[in-house]
Amino acid sequence: MDESTPGAFAPSTPQYTPLEFTGDGWAYFRIWVVNVALSLLTLGIYSAWAKVRNKQYFYGNTMVAGSAFEYSADPIMILKGRLLVVAILSLFSLFTVYYPLLDLIYYPLFFLILPWLVLRGLMFNARYSSYRNLHFAFVSGLGRTYAVVLGLGLITPMLIILASYSLLGPVLDVGQGAGSRSWVVFILGATLLSLFIWWVLSSYYLQHYYVNHSHYGRLSFAMMASLKQFFIFFSIAALGFSIALILFLSFKFSVDAGDFVIDLELTYTLIVVSIMLLYLRAYLKVRVFNQVWGMTRLMDAADQPPTQLMSFHTELKVNPLFFVYLTNIIASSISLGLLIPWARVRLARYQINRMTLLMHGDLDRIITDEKMKVGSFGGEMGDLLDIDIGL
Repeated sequence: MDESTPGAFAPSTPQYTPLEFTGDGWAYFRIWVVNVALSLLTLGIYSAWAKVRNKQYFYGNTMVAGSAFEYSADPIMILKGRLLVVAILSLFSLFTVYYPLLDLIYYPLFFLILPWLVLRGLMFNARYSSYRNLHFAFVSGLGRTYAVVLGLGLITPMLIILASYSLLGPVLDVGQGAGSRSWVVFILGATLLSLFIWWVLSSYYLQHYYVNHSHYGRLSFAMMASLKQFFIFFSIAALGFSIALILFLSFKFSVDAGDFVIDLELTYTLIVVSIMLLYLRAYLKVRVFNQVWGMTRLMDAADQPPTQLMSFHTELKVNPLFFVYLTNIIASSISLGLLIPWARVRLARYQINRMTLLMHGDLDRIITDEKMKVGSFGGEMGDLLDIDIGL
């Protein structure tokens, strides 16, 4: 809904409530090292408990108005879901050894059940996430999930794979004629443009699907981010990526390998290109994060027209986030991975501490009203069908 729509928003002046992350690296390190050790010792079985402990730590240290978020999932349910999926895939793999023709239905069947698994995972994680004892929810039809996951989430990588296999050979074996070169340039350009468009559309609509089907109690989230802005952000990122790729290829194919000085220069070039790509990652993260969350509203759809109760203000900056990324990578590499917990805490603290909740009303009253309106219908039934495989 457009912000200018009459009656779309509550008339009260918004109250600014900053989010705060209170975790520290040493406390999370103790959780992380136990998770890694027990997951290895149990051949991955403990990973279900590791996931719950990780989420509980980060949720429990994310504060809004003096209260923390909660994650209450049962690790046994996660383990059952994962074991079920592993058992089904292993059974099919075993059958294909003796009946190779089953390969013809193995992968199509996997792609057919993948949207269902994604949907159940999103519903599971939302259902066991809460704030002040009021639970979140993810509500979407299976048909909509199939359209999003298969139509956007899988088509893009499939196009990339098909483009790589179909174009790499002809490009390398192309004839010497100018016509052939022009044909290759045209096909390559058209393919890259198609992939770029799919990249933008899939990124936008996957975010749109996730946010617009999320709920807090009966309240609905609504993402009003602009697709046009996504195209602008991704165009700048694609331009930067192209420059980095050209820089690398121009040096790679202009020298002969084996010379120490040249190899050293190639190493420097790789470092420069890697830093450029990391900066582009920070740029895209900041622009998309600020656009999505800055244009997300929490609405009471029961009102006609719907009333806005909450919105978000974000202040992520490209250079500070790039510095966090770069120093995290350096610290984790030098420490052989031991500083990964501190890196994760630093990143979470930077992102969360730069978000502010804008309340169009009293938070306590809103939550109290929602608790009175939300019933328990379907609660136990959800436990039977919920599944999470860590997607």
